[in-house]
Amino acid sequence: MADVLSQSEIDALLNAISTGEMDVDATTEDAETNRVKSYDFRTANRFSKEQMRTISLIYDNFARLFSTYLSGTLRAMCQVDVLSVEELKYVEFVNSMPTPVVLAIAKMPPLVGPTLLEISPDVAYSLISRLLGGTGDPGTHGRVFTEIELVLIERVVRQFIGLLSEAWEKVISIHVSLDRIETSAQFAQIVALNETVAIITLNVKIGGSEGLMNLCLPHLALEPISKQLNTKVLFQTGSEHRERAPATEDIRQRIVTTPLTLKAAFNDTGARVQDILSLQVGDVIQLDHKVGEPLTVQVGHLSKFKAALGTRENKYAVMISDLIREEETGNE
Repeated sequence: MADVLSQSEIDALLNAISTGEMDVDATTEDAETNRVKSYDFRTANRFSKEQMRTISLIYDNFARLFSTYLSGTLRAMCQVDVLSVEELKYVEFVNSMPTPVVLAIAKMPPLVGPTLLEISPDVAYSLISRLLGGTGDPGTHGRVFTEIELVLIERVVRQFIGLLSEAWEKVISIHVSLDRIETSAQFAQIVALNETVAIITLNVKIGGSEGLMNLCLPHLALEPISKQLNTKVLFQTGSEHRERAPATEDIRQRIVTTPLTLKAAFNDTGARVQDILSLQVGDVIQLDHKVGEPLTVQVGHLSKFKAALGTRENKYAVMISDLIREEETGNE
């Protein structure tokens, strides 16, 4: 609906046009420009600001954990900081990758599908140099990684990628595992090229050198947990209780299905060592246990039940007749 001008605004407009201070065509064009803006639905934001803020907080936590890990592993001063969290098309992310590059493809259930970790050559070469006893100098750029270097990088990635589980635990419990390492983007296409992804860029300082690492989270992967990606869930005090409930149920199921050893025992019978050593086949041992007296059933090493001896399906069996109270056991 067009805006309605007041009489004073109309008079001022006519006066400006009559004096030549305003061009009618330019005024009309400017009004149309201000009123109508082109919008490309293909570039619509898929991540809300709240979700991007939550992702930033999660990876701030990961950056702190990663800094501690690198400092302890490489025996050098290391610092990792989150530079940016932005939304891109996957094709834009792929086109911005340097060559060569280290790409770690990881699975993070309950997130759907794989996620991607890009390690720039500067960071990769510094890691390799430190692990092999060097100074951490990135060295010559542009050379292809050798098989030994890729094995070293894969070992390091497998160790620190588990820190993502700890970084995400306040939002949701995830289980991170490394699928494979690639050095070419064409073998690491985790989603369609036009799919929207969240790119978390980390600046990694190792001694005197530094470089970038990018973590790629596809929008499709985060859809199952999109409602949980908000700061209210992240800082809610009751979050620990919600996480504890499944853990409690899991513990209960483990206890219920844990196998235990049951042992039905007669009363202790005393004997001399000499008598035991002289036992032969066919000898009879007289037990200190009356015929009608119940047996004691032990669960592990604890006496828990009284039972009567019998048979079932041609096998010896016991029938529980009474429960041994804890105070009775203490008196004994």
